[in-house]
Amino acid sequence: MSTSRRTDMAAGTWPQFKTTVEPAPKAPEDARTRKRLKVSLPVHVRPFDARFTEIEDVGQVVDFTRDGLYFKTSMPHYFVGMRLIVTFPFGEKISAHRKYLASVVRLEQLENDARGIAVRFLL
Repeated sequence: MSTSRRTDMAAGTWPQFKTTVEPAPKAPEDARTRKRLKVSLPVHVRPFDARFTEIEDVGQVVDFTRDGLYFKTSMPHYFVGMRLIVTFPFGEKISAHRKYLASVVRLEQLENDARGIAVRFLL
């Protein structure tokens, strides 16, 4: 063994290792797993909780997937985690209504006192 190598080992010189940089976690808005379809259709929403049975809302769907939808409304009573019964599509001219149990996952304040509500279908 050469003298210079013994000196390096005695001094505690270690080879350089490459450090791996892990990617930053995805932001919530990037967590979507499905492509969203842009539409403009009415949606009927009411709370699942029996204490709020008299509250009903008809909002305007902005986009949806088979996992959930995003709609606009002027009603202020929504909160994250709230369970809803969502009828989509909704209206007199719609031949097939479908009801979903859903949960509010995101709220956004929009212009003109409107709110954007993102819901995920549970069943």
